[in-house]
Amino acid sequence: MCMTTQHQEALSGLVYSVCTRPGLTVLLGEAGTGKTTLLYSLLGLLEKRRFCTAMCTNPTLTRQEFYDFLMMKFRVDIQSTLKSRQLAALEDLLRRNRADGRPSVLIVDEAQRLSAELLEEVRLLLNMETPREKLLEIIVSGQPELGEILGRPELRQLKQRVSSVCKLKPLTPEELREYIYHRLSRAGLPNQALFPEATLEVINEYTQGLPRLINSLCDGALRIGFALQAPQITPAIMEEAAKDLDLTRFFAPQHLIEDEDPASLVQSFSSHGHNGKNGSTPADPHIPLENYATRQRSPSFLGNLMDRWK
Repeated sequence: MCMTTQHQEALSGLVYSVCTRPGLTVLLGEAGTGKTTLLYSLLGLLEKRRFCTAMCTNPTLTRQEFYDFLMMKFRVDIQSTLKSRQLAALEDLLRRNRADGRPSVLIVDEAQRLSAELLEEVRLLLNMETPREKLLEIIVSGQPELGEILGRPELRQLKQRVSSVCKLKPLTPEELREYIYHRLSRAGLPNQALFPEATLEVINEYTQGLPRLINSLCDGALRIGFALQAPQITPAIMEEAAKDLDLTRFFAPQHLIEDEDPASLVQSFSSHGHNGKNGSTPADPHIPLENYATRQRSPSFLGNLMDRWK
């Protein structure tokens, strides 16, 4: 998990919510911004601290299937399929978990796909509480249209229970560089020269900062570079990878590549050195790789967060 500033803020907000148990927390972000990855990071933190958790990644369920899912994930020992008995058994379990110092958290991913019926069930689950706090903290995560859904007049009661909204946006060019250097450092790359600055600009123009697209595009470019035995991923290689993925370039190219195709790149490397035919320079050492790798192993924000949690 590459913890950019916005990912740090979102994770901190989610942790704060599950610790204070105010009720409903919403995580919003475009498809591919890393919401699910962030939620799994949160789950890892919660499970280490003995939280009782359930995560639903496919919310296209009927009401009966939804409650069956809750009984299974929270390990409620009940054979009845009656909603009334399932709710009573679930509330009893949540109270026992709270008494044992094990708060309960329900996470629903892709929540923009929840039916109106299940959104109402989520609201009713929030009615389980003590005089001081909610028995079940619920986190719903989804694409921006989830915010529009919660703004509907018929869902105003549910929206009133939203205590916190965390957001993930596409990566900025600086965050994109940080993200790619993080992935390379985790793979053991000793330097930053594999993706020169001109190539990073091309990646940003094709992906608009979406981590999922960045992963696919860079993987494709690495395969092409491997086949060509290229010492560097140039803009031309990245263009070829983008063509394979049928991606659209959103900005006017800043580095025009004329009469260059991947088949000619090996020869250009040998005649022009590692800078390539366009004279690309190595990536800007704005984030020294060694320092960044060290910082990722013990990010100060998580250390402070865990100290406060204790």
